Amino acid sequence: MLLVDKIKSHNNNLSPKLRQASESILSTLNQIPFQTIRQTAYKAEVSVLTVSRLNKIWGFDGYSDFQLHVKNLFYSNNTKKENENFLNIKKVEESKSIDLAAKILTQSDSVYISGFRSAKSFALYMNYMGRMVFDNFFLMPDSGLSAAQDLARLGKKNLLVAFSTTPYSTETVRLIKAAKTLNIKTLSFTDNAFSPLAKHSDYVVIVSISKDNRLYKMAPMISAIEKVLEKSFEILGEDVDIKIKYFEDRIKAINGYW
Repeated sequence: MLLVDKIKSHNNNLSPKLRQASESILSTLNQIPFQTIRQTAYKAEVSVLTVSRLNKIWGFDGYSDFQLHVKNLFYSNNTKKENENFLNIKKVEESKSIDLAAKILTQSDSVYISGFRSAKSFALYMNYMGRMVFDNFFLMPDSGLSAAQDLARLGKKNLLVAFSTTPYSTETVRLIKAAKTLNIKTLSFTDNAFSPLAKHSDYVVIVSISKDNRLYKMAPMISAIEKVLEKSFEILGEDVDIKIKYFEDRIKAINGYW
């Protein structure tokens, strides 16, 4: 059995903290041979004991034994093909989620984009870039109460797009749950297949976010937004280039940039 399949086979029976550690480890599996158990626990925001317990559940003698298996997977010539298969599977899964996200964006009557706290920048970026082409993109207010009131006006033909990564925003989770109650379609960009956003959303784009030292590396989220928008533009066809050119000309006409 492929190592990653072995790890994933236990996910449904794990506690929330163990699942959190499992997803974090899977997202940067190739780095495990170069990390101490403390570094791995720190990145997953769990205790060393949690990582140790997880290794036992997966059937390894301990963290060192787990490191050895990961090293053999990624850095041994004997398992090079297995490693390539793993990477190809991840690429296929990512490509499918991006294609689906783009499709639902183009099919929705209107798209409401939400992000609270640190995720607000992602919502702003998607709204700004998307509105060059989509005149039905709307940025939701960054107040949980105001956003909920706006949500009450939406229907089945609308789409709520939400952003949140660990630690997950309470306002965003509540908004997604409320949308589900109102039968509003939801698309979430999040960092974990077991996150509360992924659990309650109709469509999900999983973006691997790593943490080096003190800061999370958020660039992959911007890249995911751009991939989804580019795919959406492909679906819409030649009209997209006309709209982008029109937008650029209008900005130049009013000296919109220095």
